[in-house]
Amino acid sequence: MNNSSVTDTCKDEGLLCHDLPSKPLPHVGTILVTGASGYVGGRLIPELLARGYKVRVMVRGRKIAYKSRWTGVEIVIADALNEEHLRTALDGIDTAYYLIHSLRLGPKSFEAADISASANFRKVADEKHVKRLIYLGGLEDIRSSLSSHLGNRIEVARELKKGKTPVTVLRAAVIVGKGSASYEIMQYLVKRLPVIPFPRQARNKCQPVAISDVIKYLVGVLEVPETAGKDFDIGGKDILTYVEMLKVLASFLDKRIIFVPFPFLNIRLYTYLAGLLTPIPNSITRCLVEGLENEAICNDESIKKYLPFEPMSYKEAVLRTIPPERQDNVPH
Repeated sequence: MNNSSVTDTCKDEGLLCHDLPSKPLPHVGTILVTGASGYVGGRLIPELLARGYKVRVMVRGRKIAYKSRWTGVEIVIADALNEEHLRTALDGIDTAYYLIHSLRLGPKSFEAADISASANFRKVADEKHVKRLIYLGGLEDIRSSLSSHLGNRIEVARELKKGKTPVTVLRAAVIVGKGSASYEIMQYLVKRLPVIPFPRQARNKCQPVAISDVIKYLVGVLEVPETAGKDFDIGGKDILTYVEMLKVLASFLDKRIIFVPFPFLNIRLYTYLAGLLTPIPNSITRCLVEGLENEAICNDESIKKYLPFEPMSYKEAVLRTIPPERQDNVPH
């Protein structure tokens, strides 16, 4: 596929790559996308296909459930905790996206599962001579100890790097978009509560990033070979407190909410209350809300050297989640 046809396809199908500064690489072999049924993986696959790449997707569910979801992909059923499964999934792979997490297992179990999965993946990737791994993790707070979720994301990156295969690590904070667990939790709080109590941790700062920008970075680092073996922070234009993010969201949803600070509100109690108000599994809600303990801000902007595009603001990202029929009524 030539570059002009890639651009035309992206525009026609509403994809994201038409303004990406990188170009598709014709020599790249089959790409494996793990976590393909998840929020990020499911949005990455159409972008790779539109740019002419051969894609294999790795899922744990029944293959027949995914056949109609993506046209032109190879589907493999595999569990990262099983090395034999991974040998099949990684056979003949050029580059693999590692988008796996085990948050559904809850705080007591997900850490061990994630480390085992990443260790298995690193071992088999080396065995199968995979050329590159690309991993999406979480931003690190250099000022304080990390929550179990963020700490685990850092440990997974370290585990993947122990092998011979070069690993590109992208670190992101809250991803803004329909289906993002962190963003959905905020939406449900705003939609269902006329009064929102918040703990002191909600005044910590965050640099949210639009899902569209995350996908651009994931595709972009694939197409810029110089990013192999490097770590990058990725974020949007704005740095906000978590409370400010909720207030912006409330204004866009036309919700009049009273925000009440509770300096001594226990974070575990807050997690429990948030879990009652959202359909997100409690195991995931708890892990993500505990992340309020940490600030999530980009510590470097070196990614812009390789992919110099302008990321969205928080308001722009939120606007994309609002139904079109309501967008004329939202503040700008």
